[in-house]
Amino acid sequence: MAVDSDGRLSARELEILLLAAHGMSDADMSRRLSISPRTVAAHMRSIREKLCAKNRTHLVVTALRAGILALRTDRLDRLDETFRLTGRSGVRAQPVGVG
Repeated sequence: MAVDSDGRLSARELEILLLAAHGMSDADMSRRLSISPRTVAAHMRSIREKLCAKNRTHLVVTALRAGILALRTDRLDRLDETFRLTGRSGVRAQPVGVG
């Protein structure tokens, strides 16, 4: 797995982020991408670290706030296409305080 020292998400990490945003499990992503579940888990861990996210839900919210993911408005009829990548991968999200 390529880890960019400046916190940018790799193309594979962006792909996995998008699939996670659409609700796919690690096992689903593994089958779809023809990679091992351990590789998916490693990518997810790396994405969470780079975006300072605590879990999957926080990861998606953080990616939306950072502008890496956006809600699609052109495909409201397809729930599996709710999110799209924006093309931004270099935003290092700051931890969001709770409370």
